[in-house]
Amino acid sequence: MKHPSLKLAAIGLALATLGMTPAEAACSTTVGAVMSLTGSLGVLGQQIAKGSELAISDLNAARSGNTCELKLSLLDDQTSPSVGVDAAKKLVDVQQVPAIIGALSSGVSAAILTSVTAPSQVVQISPASTSPTFSDLAKQGKTGGFWFRTCPSDALQGLAMAKVAHDAGLKKVAVMYLNNPYGQGLSQEFTAGFKQLGGTVTENVVYNPSQPSYRAEVGKALGPTPDALFLIGYPGDGTTITREWIAAGGPQKFLFPDGLESQDFVNDVGAQYMKDVHGTAPGTDTTPSLATFQGEFKTKFGTLPTQAYIPNAYDATVLIGLAMEQAKSSKGPAIRDAIRKVTDPKGEKVYAGVAELKKAAQLLAEGKSIQYVGATGPLQFDANGDIAAPMQVWNVSAQGKVEGTGMVTVAQIDAMRTAKK
Repeated sequence: MKHPSLKLAAIGLALATLGMTPAEAACSTTVGAVMSLTGSLGVLGQQIAKGSELAISDLNAARSGNTCELKLSLLDDQTSPSVGVDAAKKLVDVQQVPAIIGALSSGVSAAILTSVTAPSQVVQISPASTSPTFSDLAKQGKTGGFWFRTCPSDALQGLAMAKVAHDAGLKKVAVMYLNNPYGQGLSQEFTAGFKQLGGTVTENVVYNPSQPSYRAEVGKALGPTPDALFLIGYPGDGTTITREWIAAGGPQKFLFPDGLESQDFVNDVGAQYMKDVHGTAPGTDTTPSLATFQGEFKTKFGTLPTQAYIPNAYDATVLIGLAMEQAKSSKGPAIRDAIRKVTDPKGEKVYAGVAELKKAAQLLAEGKSIQYVGATGPLQFDANGDIAAPMQVWNVSAQGKVEGTGMVTVAQIDAMRTAKK
C-alpha cells in the first residue's frame, strides 16, 4: 500500500495533467427539483423529470474546465402541497440549493413559493404549473421576482379550450374541476372564454382529490344534461371520474386539458370510450432545439411520450445552468437576474444540445449576450415570470392513441384576450 502522501501527490499530478486544480475537480453545484413522481400526477411526473435529467447531462457535457459540475437533487412531492414544502425545505435548508425546478402541480408550487423559495431568495422555475394565481402573486410583489415558468398560464389555455370547444360545435358544457389553484383558475378562464363565444357552462362542479368515488359530483354535473364534459384534473382521480361519468350515462364527448394528456389515462379509462375527445396542452414553436431535444431524449430514454411538459423541464433546467454561468455565481438573486440576460432577444441565438450549450458557454465567457431558444420555443419572460406560447390541440385517434392535431396560435389567443377586455 502506498503512503498517503504519495497517493495524494499522484492525484495532484493527474489533475495537473488535466489542467485542473484539486479544488476545481471537486467543484459541484446542486440544483434542486421537486416533482410528482407518485400521487395523482405521478404518471406524468416520472416522464417530466427526465427532461431535467437530460438537461443536467447536456450542461455537464458542455461545461468548460473552470465551471462546476451540476448535480440534480430530485425529490418526490407525491402531488401533495405539504410533502412538497417539506421536500423544498430539505433542499434549501440542508442542501442549500440556489434554485428549484418545479413543482408540477400548481397547488404544490404555490405552497413552496410562498413558504420556502421566495422568503429564502431561491429561484423557482416550474415547467408545468399553469395557474393564473402566480401572475397575481407576482403583481402583488409576493414572489420577489424569484418565480418563473416555462409553460404558459391557464389564462391562455382556458381561452384556447373555449375556442376548441366552440369550433367543435359544442353549445353546452359541464365543467368538473379539481379543488386547487390549477383547477380553479382554468375553470374560471374557460367559463369566461366559452361564454364570450356564445357557449353555456351548465354546471361548474368542484371536487376534492383522492376520493374513493365521485358519484355525487358526477350526478350534479349531469343536471341539466350537457353536450360534453370538461374535466380538469390529473390521471389518478380523472380516471375514476371519467369511468363514473360514463357509467352514469353522461355523453361520451370530452374536453381534457394538459393534466390529462396521458396515454396511460386513456388506456385506464378505455380507448373505446374516448372516440370524441378534444384536448389542449402547451405547444411549442418549431425551432432547431426541438428536433435536437427529441433526438437526445430518444437516445437516452427511448421514445418521447405524447404528453406535456417534458421539453419544458429541459428548458427550465438549462436556463438555470446558463444563468449561473452568465452570473458567475450560484446565488439565488444572481441567478434570478441572469435568467433574462440569457434569453435576451438582442443576444446571439443558441439552441438545445451539447454543441450549442458549449457555444453558449464560450459566448458567455467572452462577455457576450445570448438568447437561448429552447425546445419549447423562444422564452421571453414578462415582469411576472410568465411566457406566451401556442397551445397544442390533441385528441385520441381511432387506434386509441393520444396525438397532436393542431395549434391555437398566440395571435389567436391574443385576439380573444383583446375581445374579452
